[in-house]
Amino acid sequence: MSTDEFIASFRDADLTQSALRVRQYPNVDAAFALQQIEGWQRARTKLPELAAIDGWHWPHRLSLEQCSSQLTAHYKLQLLSDYLGSDRTIKGADLTGGFGIDTFYLSQLANTWHYVEQQEELCQIAAHNFALTGRKRICIHHSTAEAFLLSPESEQLDMLYLDPARRSDAGNKVFRLQDCTPDLTQLYPRLINACRVLLIKLSPMLDISAALDSLPHARQVHIVAVKNEVKELLVLCTNEPPTGKPALIAANIGPNSTQPDRPSVWTFDMDEETAAVAPLAQPDDATAGHYLYEPNAAILKAGAYKLIAERYGLCKAAVNTHLYLSDRLVNAFPGRIFRIRQRVDKATQKSLKGQAANIICRNYPLRPDELKKNLHLRDGGSQYLLAFRLSLGNNNTSALPVVLLCERLD
Repeated sequence: MSTDEFIASFRDADLTQSALRVRQYPNVDAAFALQQIEGWQRARTKLPELAAIDGWHWPHRLSLEQCSSQLTAHYKLQLLSDYLGSDRTIKGADLTGGFGIDTFYLSQLANTWHYVEQQEELCQIAAHNFALTGRKRICIHHSTAEAFLLSPESEQLDMLYLDPARRSDAGNKVFRLQDCTPDLTQLYPRLINACRVLLIKLSPMLDISAALDSLPHARQVHIVAVKNEVKELLVLCTNEPPTGKPALIAANIGPNSTQPDRPSVWTFDMDEETAAVAPLAQPDDATAGHYLYEPNAAILKAGAYKLIAERYGLCKAAVNTHLYLSDRLVNAFPGRIFRIRQRVDKATQKSLKGQAANIICRNYPLRPDELKKNLHLRDGGSQYLLAFRLSLGNNNTSALPVVLLCERLD
């Protein structure tokens, strides 16, 4: 049996069992075969379009974990397509090529595309995969971003993409711009002068305001969540300084989107958030028959804490509690919607004992596991317990812990 035959025969099998079986086949490159099997098994949900291509090569686990998903790569493709228009004569480059997923998709926008990567093995994998799919417009460069920007190929580029590595020399995760590789705080002036449009992918952990202080040409900031988990922070810059604050675009792909695999998009700027007025809830707002709202993760990361209340006519649960209340149903709300069934107090706790519930704690003294233990609950089921601090009224910044039994509507 050849290496390719082994991969095809056992790619659906348990990886540990495959590692034992491979010893029976001396002609099989065991290390390569097991890497391809593990890579395909991880990629079939993260990158299903590419996992369906016969002969596609997969890198080591870390590179596959760090690369963009199919959903977020498509999002970046649509973002830049909308911004750049239908012109396909442009030249672009991915200065941190990695496994090549973003290059594979973004290169569709360009007549010439440069893939730049300092790890030789990843360059070899990318060259194989791009050739497999006929992407002749992609030029492979085994180089650093800094060295490529000094080369003749970097002249007159229309578009640059950059996803700095967020690992220290010791292998620890980092997220500050100056700690990533390359160091954006040092490279940014050269980047902005080398192209018309610059798109930078940053850590979701990064403080947006701090990032914008180092990226003064930013026009748009995209906070991209998949299934309500923030995956990417994208900053779009141009070589012309903007006249106002950059637009913040909170995009959630998956649940709570208007359609599966299409983002629910919510746009604003920080001046709107600063000027917004969010009335605080009254104690009676958290009563049976009323509604409770939790914005999706992208909106929360974007920091639209007051504006979302103002736009949808809701009351904020408390100054530091990013939940919202209303006596009417707002179906268009971009997030989870709950109907309050009852308020949980000492008198009602006994009736809940032994029941199953999904527990959500927001700005609450106890963790979900602690509250579950105190109330003698089991995980799961269709009902929800939301525990949070609730305002005592508009003119009172104090808040008291409450627990509500709810049903989810969205």
